[in-house]
Amino acid sequence: MNGCHNKNDGAILKENIMVDIVNYNSPASNEEIIAFEKETGVFFPEDYKSFLKAYNGGQPIPSAFSFLSKQEDGSAIDWFLSLGKDRYSNLREYYERYKGRLPEEMIPIAHDAGGNLVLIGVNEKQGIYFWDHEFEAEEGEVPDMSNVYTISQSFTDFLNNLHEIEL
Repeated sequence: MNGCHNKNDGAILKENIMVDIVNYNSPASNEEIIAFEKETGVFFPEDYKSFLKAYNGGQPIPSAFSFLSKQEDGSAIDWFLSLGKDRYSNLREYYERYKGRLPEEMIPIAHDAGGNLVLIGVNEKQGIYFWDHEFEAEEGEVPDMSNVYTISQSFTDFLNNLHEIEL
């Protein structure tokens, strides 16, 4: 990550933008990350690996985000997933549950309160995406991008663009 990590308050700071991560887990080790990548055949971007090593899940404050294509639309993160540390927000369990239901080279890294997912592009795919479960491909259909919206070009940009929900 390009920011400073303050162990006392779990904050990521970058260019005067602060995202506080609360309720986070013990850090993921390099070995845990490498084992997950080998097991699944996915390779995470370096900035996301840094997040796992620092927080390994948790809740961001602020938590809202907008879609790149439709700035008036968006959602808010309920929980970031963790590597094997959390019963209800477990990255491995989400990967297994949604494998074959998501477009290729995308895996879940967070969810909102409504059951939608935040995905990260892995391997050759770059970026952070929102997956709307209401418009999921029917069983037997190949998942496509029709229910997927781009949020940002990188995980770092995604964190730095989180904001308060405007009412």
